[in-house]
Amino acid sequence: MSGPEDLPPAGVAPEEAIAFFRAKGFRIGFSWLDIFREEHARWFTVAKAMSRDLLEDIRAAVDSAIADGTTLAEFKKTLRPTLQARGWWGRKQMLDPATGQHELVQLGSNRRLRTIFDTNLRTAYSAGKWERFQRTKAALPFVEYSSLMDGRERPQHHAWNGTILPIDDPWWDTHWPPCDWNCRCSPVQRSQRMLDRQGKSVTETPIAFPKVPWVNKRTGETGMVEKGIGKGWDYNVGKEYLRGLAPAPLAGDGIEEIGAASAPTGAQQLMIDRFLKAFGIEPGKESIWTDREGWPLSVGRGWFIAQGGRVIVPPSGVVIGRIANTIREPDSIRWVWVKGADGRQLLMRRYASIVGQLGMVVDVGGAGWRWAMVPADQIAAAYDARQTRDANGRWSSGHSRFLSSLAVGQPTGSGLHSIGDAATATIARFGAIGVKLKSPAVWLEHGRARHILNRHGADAMPITKRHLTNVGRYLDRAQSFTKGRTRLHGVVERVKVEHLSRGQKITMVFEARRRGLTLQTMFRTKT
Repeated sequence: MSGPEDLPPAGVAPEEAIAFFRAKGFRIGFSWLDIFREEHARWFTVAKAMSRDLLEDIRAAVDSAIADGTTLAEFKKTLRPTLQARGWWGRKQMLDPATGQHELVQLGSNRRLRTIFDTNLRTAYSAGKWERFQRTKAALPFVEYSSLMDGRERPQHHAWNGTILPIDDPWWDTHWPPCDWNCRCSPVQRSQRMLDRQGKSVTETPIAFPKVPWVNKRTGETGMVEKGIGKGWDYNVGKEYLRGLAPAPLAGDGIEEIGAASAPTGAQQLMIDRFLKAFGIEPGKESIWTDREGWPLSVGRGWFIAQGGRVIVPPSGVVIGRIANTIREPDSIRWVWVKGADGRQLLMRRYASIVGQLGMVVDVGGAGWRWAMVPADQIAAAYDARQTRDANGRWSSGHSRFLSSLAVGQPTGSGLHSIGDAATATIARFGAIGVKLKSPAVWLEHGRARHILNRHGADAMPITKRHLTNVGRYLDRAQSFTKGRTRLHGVVERVKVEHLSRGQKITMVFEARRRGLTLQTMFRTKT
C-alpha cells in the first residue's frame, strides 16, 4: 500500500491527532537539539522561536492545519505575514543562550514552514494511529510498514516497505514512522484475514542495517542508531504520547502514599510489574487496554508516579491485585461525579467489585485515579437502581441479608433476590438459540441457592456464596449457551450456560420465566 504524499490519509480519526497535538506543552529552544527525541512527543517547540507569543502564533497555525485540514499553501499564506510582522523571517543575528555568542541564523523561510507543517502533522497523525491501533489490536493485531515507492524514498525505507509484525513487536519502538525529517512512510494496520487474502505473511526477521554513532552537540549525549533512521527519530511517538495519558495517582479518599520517593524500590517495582502483568503488559511498558464495555484506558507505570516523580503504590501486592481485577472484571462500571481534594467536581469512570463482605472501588479519570476498600453493602446497591435504601437512607444491596438467610434456612421476604439485569448482548445470545426473554432480570431463589451450596459446596472445586453473588458477571461473560428441555408444557425453558476463566469452567442452568432468569444449579470443574 502506498504511503501518503503530502499528508497521512484519513486512516485515523482527526480527533486523536488533535488530542495528541493539544496535549503538548511549550518549550523554548535555540537549537532543535535542545529538545531531543521523545521530548518532542510532550513539547511543542520551534528552534530559535525564543518567545512564548511567537510559539503560540506558530502553534495556532499548526493546530488549525490538523483540525481543519489546512493545506501547506494555506498554512504558508496565513502564517508568513504574522512571522514577518514579528520580525521572525530571513537570516538574522541572534544570541545563543547556551554559548553566549551571537550567530547568523535562519529564522522563518518557506522551507522552514514546510518542515514545521510536515513534521507536526505527520507526528500527530502517527501518534493518533498508535493510540487507535492499540485499542483495536485484538481484531487487527499486525502492522505493515508502508513506504511511498516513487523513487524518492530512502533506500532503507524502500527495504522496510512491506515489513509486517505484531503491533507490540519491539521493532516498532524504533521504526514507527516517521523515521526521519520529511519521511513519508506510514503504518498500516492488518488482520490475519487481510494478510491471507492478500497473500502476505508476518515478517520473520526485518531487514537490518548497520548502526551509526550520533552525538548531540548541545548536550553531549551520544548513542547509536540504525542507518535509515534520523538522529533523534529512533523512538515511537505514539508510545511516548501514551506515557503522558496514563492517569497519575490521586492522594486521599482511599489512596495511601507509601514510601514516596523519586524512584520505586525493588518491592514497589514488583507490585507495579504485577499490576501491568494483569493487563498483559510487560514491565516498564504501556499500552491501550479496553475494558469490557469498550472504553480505552492507557495503562502503564505512570499510574504510580505522582507529580514531581513521587512513587505512590498501594500497601500490598494483594491490594494491587484486587485493584487490577476490579478494573479487568468489575461487577459494575458507571460514570460518577466526585469531589477532588481541591473541591473541584471530577467526572470519573468507576469500576466496582465485591468479594465477600468487602467491596473495591476504582475511579479513573482525566485528573488521575484512586481506589478505596469499602463494605460491600455500601457500594452494591449502586449497581441496580431498583434496590432500596436502609433505615439510615443509605443504599442497601440486600446481598449480605440474603446470604445470611441461606445459613439459617429462613428466607427473607419472598425468598427471591435480584442480582441485576442481563446485558443487552447476553439477551441477544439467548435469542440466537431461540429463547426470547420476557425480562432481563436475573434472580436467585432462596431454596435453589441453598440446594446449590449443599450439593456443590463440598465439591473438589466448591461453589461458595461469592460465586452466587457473581452469577450476573459469569452470565454476561459466558462463552457457551445451550437450550435444554422445556417444562410446564413449553412455558418454561431451560438454558445451560458455561463460563471459562483461569483454568475452570463454571456451568450454570437457568430457567427463563416471565419475571426473568432464575438460577437452578451451578457447579465448577477444571478445564
